[in-house]
Amino acid sequence: MSDGVATVHLVRSPARTVWTAIALSGAFLLAGCGSQADLAKVNHPRTVVPAKVVQKPQPNTPPRPVEPVFAPERLRAVDPCALMDTQTLSAFGVPASSRAVALSDCGNYMKDGAGKRLSITLRLGQNVLISDTAKTTKLAGLTTVESTSTTTCFVKSVVQEGSVVLGIVAQVDYEGDSCDVGRRLNESAINRIRTNAPLRPQGNKGSLTSVDPCAIFSPVTATEVLGGTPSMTPYDLYRCNWRRDSLSFGIEFAENTDPKNSSANKKAEVVTIEGVTAYQRKDDSFGNSCKIEWLHKATTDGKGEVATVSVDNTKKGVDIDLCAKATTVAKALVPKLPKP
Repeated sequence: MSDGVATVHLVRSPARTVWTAIALSGAFLLAGCGSQADLAKVNHPRTVVPAKVVQKPQPNTPPRPVEPVFAPERLRAVDPCALMDTQTLSAFGVPASSRAVALSDCGNYMKDGAGKRLSITLRLGQNVLISDTAKTTKLAGLTTVESTSTTTCFVKSVVQEGSVVLGIVAQVDYEGDSCDVGRRLNESAINRIRTNAPLRPQGNKGSLTSVDPCAIFSPVTATEVLGGTPSMTPYDLYRCNWRRDSLSFGIEFAENTDPKNSSANKKAEVVTIEGVTAYQRKDDSFGNSCKIEWLHKATTDGKGEVATVSVDNTKKGVDIDLCAKATTVAKALVPKLPKP
């Protein structure tokens, strides 16, 4: 499931970038056995705020958390499935096992008390765009907007403003009152992060979950790849993009299928980057691009933490070896990543 209106991802054209829209998810639970938020169904008083007060993306304004506790580096440390425990979700029915579906996401595909399907995903640090016509509310003190698509409701609470707007997003697919479920879950997650954020388990050696892709990469190498002084833009918690004129490159960390088993890599060239086996492929369906990806750390079921480097050129008629540039980025990146 995805919310094309609310999710801002890198797109192609002068608006084109390294990635297309993807669905992310993130969830949390109070570490240990601390107090649980009351999720019994109640009618939440909400005050409608005119759309003009919403902090929309402001290109010349550095990103800033609305509260220090929601800073990206702090959100990366939160266990994305900790809030999706049985005790919390029992308020909505009969939970299944919660599972991570991305580095900062967690989902549970459960049933309500009457046996109807109820799919819940809680996303942490997702890009959010609030349209001019959106009606916003305040949920747990945060600017929040809801949108629906058939039986799915997205409850998006803004935790970062400025040039990149991020939010905590509850996504609920349910034939009942999906927005009520999303609202209650989002409110609980926000308050728990404020009071006693559940941290990821210790001992996850070499994980990319703690890595900021923008901070780990050298500006000197960015200039080497693109020339001049590239502009840098963070996206979500685990994607970053550098651009200069028609050229751009991006770094993404994700939980995904092992690249060697990915159908997209059937015709990819196998390359070695700083001792790591990687898969390189060109794509000219929307212009010119080259992507290199590799398995950083295996998890379960043929999946793992995957690092991806993509280089794009939107200007036609210019002969540039994009794979050579992608290789330069990957070679600079691999040694800086934590050792699994």
